[in-house]
Amino acid sequence: MTSVSSLRGVGKALEQALIAAGFKTVEDVAGATEEQLRQVPRVGAARAKALLAAAQAGAPTGATEAPKPAPRKPATRKPAAARTPAARKAPSKPAVKPAASTRTKTSAAKAKAQAAEKARKEADKIRKEEKARKEAEKVKKKAKTKAKAAKAAKKIEELEAKIQKAKEKAKSNAWAKKDKKAKSKDKDKSKDKPKDKKSKKKDKKKAKK
Repeated sequence: MTSVSSLRGVGKALEQALIAAGFKTVEDVAGATEEQLRQVPRVGAARAKALLAAAQAGAPTGATEAPKPAPRKPATRKPAAARTPAARKAPSKPAVKPAASTRTKTSAAKAKAQAAEKARKEADKIRKEEKARKEAEKVKKKAKTKAKAAKAAKKIEELEAKIQKAKEKAKSNAWAKKDKKAKSKDKDKSKDKPKDKKSKKKDKKKAKK
């Protein structure tokens, strides 16, 4: 059996990854599928295809080792029982990968849920702030309207006070004029009285004569 490190493009790190996944020899790689090889860390679709082609062609990088004939039959599609016991059963180890994939999916779902919860909380916060702002505006508007009403009421009160004062002044002036008129009449009467006495005396003298 040829070591997997003899394949073209396989370095130390990739060799360890392949061995850990159960692909210890070139034959193990040749008997695997591209999908199984892609489950190995550091192996993508292009590299899996290249590794499989190199393994099936039996073209190791070491010059001393003779190349093995590439199996032409689609051995990769046969059931696991048809493969070499040790070489064919080993690739079943990569089945551990789905657990890691599941953990990744669970972690991603958890992160998504946390992000959604955070977004919801932010939206709630914005709604509350908007509500508080509107309430504050309402209170401010009410206060402004109340202040205007109070100012208008004060003006009306001042105007009524002025009108009342004007009425009182007019009334006072009317009474003053009336008093003045009455005093003037009394004065005229007092002036007329002496004249009446004199005229009476004259009338008496005339009567004696």
